[in-house]
Amino acid sequence: MVFTDRVVDITYQDILPSVVDFVNNSNVFTAKMLTNVKNWKGVTENQPITIANSTTGGSFDGMDTFSTAATNNTRQLTWYVKGYYQSVVVPGIEKAVNGNSEKQVLSLVATRLDEAKNSLANSIGDQFYSVGAGKDFEGLGVVVDNGTLTSSYAGITRSSLSSVNADVTAVTNGVITLDYLSSEFDNISAASSGQEAPTLGLTTKAIWTFIEGLLQPTVQALYTATSISGYNRVSGGTPVGTSVPSGDAALKGAAGFEAITYRGKPIVADDKATSGTYFWLNERYLEFRRLLDSELKSVSSRNQVTDGVYQDVEFPSFLQLRDFLSPVNQYGEIGVLALLGNLICRQPRRQGKLTGITSN
Repeated sequence: MVFTDRVVDITYQDILPSVVDFVNNSNVFTAKMLTNVKNWKGVTENQPITIANSTTGGSFDGMDTFSTAATNNTRQLTWYVKGYYQSVVVPGIEKAVNGNSEKQVLSLVATRLDEAKNSLANSIGDQFYSVGAGKDFEGLGVVVDNGTLTSSYAGITRSSLSSVNADVTAVTNGVITLDYLSSEFDNISAASSGQEAPTLGLTTKAIWTFIEGLLQPTVQALYTATSISGYNRVSGGTPVGTSVPSGDAALKGAAGFEAITYRGKPIVADDKATSGTYFWLNERYLEFRRLLDSELKSVSSRNQVTDGVYQDVEFPSFLQLRDFLSPVNQYGEIGVLALLGNLICRQPRRQGKLTGITSN
C-alpha cells in the first residue's frame, strides 16, 4: 500500500520533532476572546439593560404628593448557543504503520488532533468578524454595527433602541487620520471614565502600518518586550487559552503580537480583520461564553514536543473532544473537536469602527 503524505511525513525520515503551521496566521481577536472564557448557563444567556432613567422623582416642598407611577425602563438582551466542530480522522493502517516504526517522530493521532485545533481556531477567526448569520458564531460584523448590516442585535431591533447600536463612521475619501482615531475614540467613551473607554484597536496589517507612519517619529511601539506574559498566536501550534490581562501587557511577550499605542491604548494588526476597517473595542463588555457538554472531555489547546513525543500541556482550554470512535464499516478512528457557546457584547454602544479606509 502506498501511504499518504500525512503518515510518511511524520514517520520515517530525519526530521525535526515538531510540525510547523504554514497555513494559519495572526488571529488576534480570536486569541483575545478565547482566553478567560466564561461558562454558559441556562438555555439562553440574558443581560437586563436599562433603557431610560426613571421619571418618578423630583423636587418637592411641604406636603407635595409624590409620583408613585410604575415604570418599566428595562429590556433584555438574549443570546443563543451556537456550535462549531472539527473532525479528526485517523485511518487505521496509517496509525499502525506510524506507531510501529522505530523512527516514529510524532504520533499520527496527536498531530491530526493538533492540526484540527489550528483549523478550528482559524475558521472561528473568520466567524468572529462576521455578522453571525445562520449557524455561525456572532462576530464583530453584528456587534459593531448601527443597523447598516444587521437590523437587530441580541433580540432587540436596532431602530427601536439606539443604545444597542455601535458607532460607525465612514472616513472621507478613504483617508484615515489621527483626528478620525481620536473622534471615534471619543464617540464611544464616557467623559472622564477610564472604564468606559476603548481598550484595544484592531485593524488590518496595511492600515496598521499606515497608522504607524502617521505616528512617527513619536510612535510608541511595543516590539521587543520579552519578560511580560502575553498571549500567543492561534497558529503554528501556539496556544489559545492563556490567561490574558487587558491593555498593553496583553500584547507583549516573546510570542505575542506587535502593537503601537495611541492615547495609551494598544493598536494591533489582525490577519482576520475586516478589509478597510478600523475597530475601537472596549473589551470589558466583550466575552465568549462557552457551553460545556458533560459527555465530552476538555482538551488542552496547547501541545508541546518532548523527546519526539507530542503531549497536551495543562492549560486552560475552550475545546472539548468527543473521543475517537471506530466506524463499524471502516478501519480507522474518528474524533470530533467541538466548541459550543457564543460571542457576547453587553454594551454595543461602547464599540466603534471606521469604515471605507483605502489610504494604506
